[in-house]
Amino acid sequence: MATHYWKGHAPAVSQVTTLTPSGTMGSETFTITVGDTSLIYTAGPSDTASVIAIALRDLWNNSAHPYHSSITASQNTDVLSLTATVSGTPFQVTAQATGAATLTVATPTANSGPNDWSTAGNWSNASLPVNADVVIFSNNSVPVLFGLDQSLITLNTLHIEQSYTGKIGLPDELFTVDSNTTDSTQCEYRQTYLAVSADNVHIGQHAGSTTPSGAGRIKLNTGIIQTQLHVHQTASLASDSHHQVVRWVGDHVNNVVRILRGKLGIASNLPGESATISQLYIGQAGSLGSDALVVIGQDVTLTQLNQAGGSVILSCDVDQIQQSAGSLVTLGQALLNTVTLAGQTDFEHIGDITSLTLRSNAQVDFSRQSQARTIGTCKLHNAASLNLNNGNPLSISFTNGIDYVQTSPDQVNITWWPNIRLNVTAIV
Repeated sequence: MATHYWKGHAPAVSQVTTLTPSGTMGSETFTITVGDTSLIYTAGPSDTASVIAIALRDLWNNSAHPYHSSITASQNTDVLSLTATVSGTPFQVTAQATGAATLTVATPTANSGPNDWSTAGNWSNASLPVNADVVIFSNNSVPVLFGLDQSLITLNTLHIEQSYTGKIGLPDELFTVDSNTTDSTQCEYRQTYLAVSADNVHIGQHAGSTTPSGAGRIKLNTGIIQTQLHVHQTASLASDSHHQVVRWVGDHVNNVVRILRGKLGIASNLPGESATISQLYIGQAGSLGSDALVVIGQDVTLTQLNQAGGSVILSCDVDQIQQSAGSLVTLGQALLNTVTLAGQTDFEHIGDITSLTLRSNAQVDFSRQSQARTIGTCKLHNAASLNLNNGNPLSISFTNGIDYVQTSPDQVNITWWPNIRLNVTAIV
């Protein structure tokens, strides 16, 4: 097991990719694609490989699309060469030809540079991390933007300390031209998450006398390997507007996630993202309601949510929720099984709740969603507060009634709908 520190000081080298037409080419169509944008040339009946290469070169260099303008095309006999304009910034290109023609892609010069994980010169021991190694990001600000597909590696531990102030991963809504420049007219087509498995991930640890600002973007995909993710703290502001500082996905049934302080998005970055978590623990470090913010996407499989502070925005089904403090907001069509609350909760989702318990001083609000919902079992403890007035009388039904546990109705605050009659059928 080796320990690798990220340095990010390798020299930048421009990627060169070649495309070579061949075969029976007359009247066939040749297509070059970057992301979702294609350049197409239909050959004349007598076009040679050289003519086709020249035509494709001119199509490329005359294009104003940002995907193309960041790459320069040149031609030598029957070979079209694409060279990255900015050294150290890679591109991805595919090609196809119709009929019996071919358009073969090769990359004689791979990208390398200070922002590329897969460049050995960026690491403290000049070698790439491999299985069972330890990777540490510390006292450094060089971003990791490229070479992000490390999905064949399972690290022992990945440390991203609070003293690391760079970025890991790419933004989705902007096209990254280089490490300092983005283009807002196009979205990113390259991989945006660092895909690397790790038995343990620690984010935001720091033992110094001052508190560094931390990384503004950490996008991590730990794949199908079981992971324990520990978020100690994060930057206060994300580099990407309307997103959380740390964005994580991972799909192992026994994943465990713990956050003490900071901003974490779990499969909440883009539609279709998913994650699987056995246990999610949300704590606090002195500021009960504001230390942690966790946003949980609708395609997360979550067994148990344990909240002792912070704020949670929840859009997925949960088998068990245990809340001792903090605030919780539910959205979407979440189905909740066993829910025990002692903090503040706004049920804005339209799913049912099998069992709901309000501990002493819990504040639960159903008023912001008018859709019909069913609560199987409901238990209220002393000084609990329950607001049912959602503007749609009787839309919230209690299958098994309401139980007062070691308290009485006058010691509990229930806000009913106006102008209704309560018909008590049994007191047991």
